[in-house]
Amino acid sequence: MKLKERLVLRRAFELGVVVVFLFSVLVDVHSVHGFSSDDAAAAVAEADSALRVTFVSVVDAERSGANVSELMGRLNDASSALTSAQAALRAGNYSEAVEYAGACKVLSDAVAGDAGVLKSKAAEGWWPTVAYGVLGGYLVGVVFLTVLLLAWHLFRKFYVRKLLDSRPKVNE
Repeated sequence: MKLKERLVLRRAFELGVVVVFLFSVLVDVHSVHGFSSDDAAAAVAEADSALRVTFVSVVDAERSGANVSELMGRLNDASSALTSAQAALRAGNYSEAVEYAGACKVLSDAVAGDAGVLKSKAAEGWWPTVAYGVLGGYLVGVVFLTVLLLAWHLFRKFYVRKLLDSRPKVNE
């Protein structure tokens, strides 16, 4: 499989995981047991840390020349989940805070992985461009000099013949 196909399949898989996870959050399947405030605070702190690391990964990918506009949208989704988790934590709804923090972490990890893929793709993408540019410039130069030398040689041959044919003849 090509890299593009793998990336599309991976995104489809991640989207499926996120949809299932968000569906389970909405249906409230995971809140079978309660969470303490310490558990919820730890989950929110972990999600916040994951989001920060992901942001740094996206910035690094952008600096390497990758197009990160789609990643920024997904990073905003993760940030919204973190904001919801923090609001739920402040409201005392600890199970909801853990759910949203988990969603933020899943989204953040997916975005960080894609940022790494884009960064490596952008990093390996510059070398062939430079190599082909240098090689192409060299070949154009060689062809140009060859054509120039060939034209000079033909012109010189033609000019010398014409000059010799036109020299004055001395009558004796």
